Amino acid sequence: MKLLLKILCLITLIYCFYFPLTYFHSDADKKEIKISHILLDSKDKLLEIREDIINKNILFGDAAEKYSQCESKDRKGDIGYNVQNGTLNKDFEKVAFNLPLREISQPVQTEYGWHLIKITDVKYFSDRDSFGVKY
Repeated sequence: MKLLLKILCLITLIYCFYFPLTYFHSDADKKEIKISHILLDSKDKLLEIREDIINKNILFGDAAEKYSQCESKDRKGDIGYNVQNGTLNKDFEKVAFNLPLREISQPVQTEYGWHLIKITDVKYFSDRDSFGVKY
């Protein structure tokens, strides 16, 4: 009986230690961000637009609508929710997933041109199984 109790205690101890390490492995694979961006072929013009947005001379969405060369300009730069899974350009994704909510990135260059990125919403998934079903 004592041996059975020791085995049960050992299993409980391992479970209590191991479960949090595996379940809460990384926030990156349990996070979905809503991205808006402005795409131009000129870094200098993008820097000017960024200054205007920061100085509150124009809203990000209005600047996207007015200046962006991406079809997302019709949605004020909104490209929707994305998860970090390699479907976006790696440089774009790296900046986007490390950008604090509502802050505007420095210009990011991709093969499409120069981007200003803004994260407008973040969703965290606490249930890994539900997240896997969704994606």
